[in-house]
Amino acid sequence: MRRIILALTLCFTLLATGATSATATPTDLDSCPSDRPTLYDVTIGNTNVADYASDGHVWALDSYTQHVQVWKIGQKHYCFRIEYDGTWTSFAGASPGSTGTISAGLTGTFHALRILRLTGEFNPRYPLSGHVADFDWQCGADGSCTGPRPSPGMYFSPITSVNSTWDEYHATSDGYGSWSDTRYGYSGDITG
Repeated sequence: MRRIILALTLCFTLLATGATSATATPTDLDSCPSDRPTLYDVTIGNTNVADYASDGHVWALDSYTQHVQVWKIGQKHYCFRIEYDGTWTSFAGASPGSTGTISAGLTGTFHALRILRLTGEFNPRYPLSGHVADFDWQCGADGSCTGPRPSPGMYFSPITSVNSTWDEYHATSDGYGSWSDTRYGYSGDITG
């Protein structure tokens, strides 16, 4: 899921390909073991986040709330379930699915889900529940972002590795279509 990964990876820019103990890791990497106690459960606000299309151009700015739940799955190994619910506002240019064009100022909603595995030391600097922070990324149409962003460093330090095991993103706009970006590829488009 390259589109949302490009934007969301700014939140989680770290080494990839972490490995966890075989005995501590659930067999289904597309989910977290919610039957275990939650380490923390928070929400984080994000505004002016660059939204990347299937060909890599920025087609919109997003504003959303992240719901972050984290479980300990082994010695220094953690599973993140992050849901994103928000809105987008388009830039004029190529559509996100690259089948046509999109007008400036078109709006819609989106929902995304990401599952991450992290290896590191739990060292929280923010509360473990509730709404903990708001970040204005201050991104532009060229994808440059000058504002602060959330990161796992809010709760872990040092971090040895981060591995994304599931990503999906679904955007819609009434009357203009829908576009999905998952680890299996892109589908649909939003034009107008």
